[in-house]
Amino acid sequence: MELRHIRYFLAVAEEMSFTRAAEKLCIAQPPLSRQIRDLEEELGVSLFLRKPHALQLTDEGQVFRQYAVRVLDLVRRSEEDVREMQTGLHGVIYLATVEGHGPKLFAQWIAGFQKENPHVTYNLWNGNSDDVLNRLMKGLCELAIIMEPHNAEGVYAVPVYAEPWIAMIPDACPLAKEPGDTVDFQRLTEYDLIIPSRESRLQEIAGWFDSPEKS
Repeated sequence: MELRHIRYFLAVAEEMSFTRAAEKLCIAQPPLSRQIRDLEEELGVSLFLRKPHALQLTDEGQVFRQYAVRVLDLVRRSEEDVREMQTGLHGVIYLATVEGHGPKLFAQWIAGFQKENPHVTYNLWNGNSDDVLNRLMKGLCELAIIMEPHNAEGVYAVPVYAEPWIAMIPDACPLAKEPGDTVDFQRLTEYDLIIPSRESRLQEIAGWFDSPEKS
């Protein structure tokens, strides 16, 4: 059995007509019919039911069609992989990130990666950490940047950047009039705070205080 037999068979199976399949393949009908007969003889089964004005796949033909599609798909993928060895990687890398420093990090990584893989393209999605992590868990992206902490299982995480926590205080607040550029977080317990609603972030902030209920 050769690849041409599989291609010829699929053409006939798609068109359900030797005449139309021959036109599609740009060959004469008699040679096409002979190739299908040779394939059937090799397999020892009839792949088509031939009627005066109709053509139909047999049960064996239905099964063989499933395998034939897989074979040609494997051939196509192998050809692409071999070509990539000469011309570099191809395809789309799906990325997801939170706002802030994440897009800048991806821009730096892409710039370096693209020098060696110019045929690769990128799809970048932005959202909050929970949404980004959800996309990663569902396989909608290959690489993601989120803010720690996270409680997802099965995720391999590597720290890539550190950002400080910043307390934004009105000028009229007594804390703003104190010397220095930092505030002891215990002093913040005296005030109502607006903090992120993300559960893992709430737990982190609560852990900073001796009395979590004050957070």
